[in-house]
Amino acid sequence: MRAPTAIDLSRVAVPDAIIVPDFEGMHAAFVARFLAFIAARRAADPSIAPFDVEALETDPAIIAGEAFSQLRVYDRQVVNDAVRAVLAPSARGADLDNIAAAAGVLRLVLVPADPERGVAAVMESDASLLRRYLLAFDKAAAGSADRFVFEALTAWPTLGRPENPGDVAVVGRAVHGRRGDVDVVVSGPGGRAPTPTELGVVRSAVTASHVAPEAVAVNVLAATRRLYAVRLLIEVPEGPDKTIVATEAARRVRAAADARRLIGGEVPAGLLHGAAYGPSVIKVRPEIEPLMIAPDAYTVPICTAVTIAVMAGDQLVLEVAA
Repeated sequence: MRAPTAIDLSRVAVPDAIIVPDFEGMHAAFVARFLAFIAARRAADPSIAPFDVEALETDPAIIAGEAFSQLRVYDRQVVNDAVRAVLAPSARGADLDNIAAAAGVLRLVLVPADPERGVAAVMESDASLLRRYLLAFDKAAAGSADRFVFEALTAWPTLGRPENPGDVAVVGRAVHGRRGDVDVVVSGPGGRAPTPTELGVVRSAVTASHVAPEAVAVNVLAATRRLYAVRLLIEVPEGPDKTIVATEAARRVRAAADARRLIGGEVPAGLLHGAAYGPSVIKVRPEIEPLMIAPDAYTVPICTAVTIAVMAGDQLVLEVAA
């Protein structure tokens, strides 16, 4: 299966500088410190009354300690937010804009504002901007795969929208065997075929003189769409709501299929019917032979439908589609 074109941020660990606020721990620390202060003061001045009601939640000192501990939680959260704001994987909004700007990457305007109609501009999403920012580390290298992908996503920003992404792949001599040729393969949002106009926009971006090296032919192609549907039969024990179980199974299968909606994506045998397993699913079997799609550098596998059929023996109980 083709490697991703940017860092998989799900593998990035939470920074050690982020400390999860612990109200109970902070309050216990306050009480311990308060008791130590009282003991020190009484040692110097025995007239100070002892404090032995730390377990009494209605005592004013304990209530004040709870308020103080809550403020410490808020302060800790402010620090955590400040740390997140300066790290690209966790930054959002204007904080991410400032990080990306350091690499010369600005948030794109997808739809300009219309002040006369009172319509605000539609801006590039944080996820799309972050992806282009990460690709920009190879931006200066004309002719690199990441540079071609970066320019394509910048020219056609809706490709990077996380809710319905498209894809861009770069295929070189190692795959097609042609010297001096680079194929930039494009799949539209949601796997749809790009229009000639959209391909033209990408072509202009990736063939610019500062992007494509001299003596290199850059071809922009629409990915071949390999359409397939999935129908799986599951067995559910008595007791759980079969519609809920089937719906959850359909969502898992749909998510697994959509994750493979990449140019050069592979759908191994057993992947999708394995994804259907979950709570209250006893057995999963495909209606026909298990689906298997081999990777192809110019093809994007697109799941058009997922159907989960709940069976009781050989009898169909219900069906759920996703």
